Amino acid sequence: MFEPLFGTKSLLFGNKTDGRTRRHVYDQAFSFNNIKSYYPIFQDVSDELAKEWSSLVKEEHIPLSIHMLAYALKVALITMFGDTFSDDKDILEFQRCYNVIWFEMERRLTENVPKEGSPRAKAFDEELRKTQSLIAKVVKQRRDNPPIQGKELYIDFVIKLSGDDDELIISDAITFAVGGFHTTGNVLTWGFYFLATNPEVQEKAFQEIIKELRNQEVDHTNVDSLPYMRQIMEEILRCAVIAPYAARFQDFDSELGGHKIPKNTPVVHALGVSLKNEKYWPLPNKFDPDRFSPENIKNRPPLSFQPFGFAGKRVCPGYRFAYAEATVCLVTLLRKFKIRLVDDGQVVNPVYGLVTHPDKEIWVKIEKRECV
Repeated sequence: MFEPLFGTKSLLFGNKTDGRTRRHVYDQAFSFNNIKSYYPIFQDVSDELAKEWSSLVKEEHIPLSIHMLAYALKVALITMFGDTFSDDKDILEFQRCYNVIWFEMERRLTENVPKEGSPRAKAFDEELRKTQSLIAKVVKQRRDNPPIQGKELYIDFVIKLSGDDDELIISDAITFAVGGFHTTGNVLTWGFYFLATNPEVQEKAFQEIIKELRNQEVDHTNVDSLPYMRQIMEEILRCAVIAPYAARFQDFDSELGGHKIPKNTPVVHALGVSLKNEKYWPLPNKFDPDRFSPENIKNRPPLSFQPFGFAGKRVCPGYRFAYAEATVCLVTLLRKFKIRLVDDGQVVNPVYGLVTHPDKEIWVKIEKRECV
């Protein structure tokens, strides 16, 4: 499914020594120390969004998914590729191309793959070429201006490992760009939707922010002082089922539940099934962050909550990054605004595609908090 977008050389398809080596190198970009350095970027982009919301006239309606996806895309492009994407023009062009590409990718889940040369195929190929050109510009800029040691970004690690193999570099750059923004943008979309429909949870989160942070910005030194915010994050991931499924080829003969699985068998990881299993999650469609309180965590087996996959060390490499980025955005906006649905009766249904997204735009309105 992903090969037309990511390319055959993507890490997504890397196995054995090749997969392990690339993953080991790339993970350095998402280490604890590197993520510490990203917090100011998360904060700057969150502050830009808060400023935009503050400038709105009273009761103006906000298209939530548009704003959250734009926020997540800007964060991903700047943190992974550097100031080549400091110009919003390039970010908007990347997003425009990507929207066409992703719509076609999800369409292929339920429809036929378009014939070569058809209008659908031509549109996909054209926007993919433009996306690859944007990444190629980043690669040239980073090669011409190599970073000092200790200040490398994700793209620098890819270039260093891959040398002159531009096809591999662009494949892995697009793979991580998509993984770095599309899921987080939807996490935030669903998160603010759940908070808008559960005002008591929203208020409890606000009180924790005020009590623990006061006027401080959230960063690596104080993020652990927000345990309820962490519970909210985990319940968003569970309740929204951001990644409905994952898949891996078995690298060796194995057995699961009494069934023998031969080597090279593709195995689908039914993440959504486990995250909505009523045995461990009573009333599974109810949004309840208290499911992740220290007391409740003790009563569940660890594998009942695996939103990033069952693949051991092959789970999403950016999961720490996603937690940090989303937390900064949630804290920044909840500290300044009360968020409500425009239509209190609006029912939003999930569309379980490659990433779970709402079936329609979610419109919210905001109320500025007093003396904050």
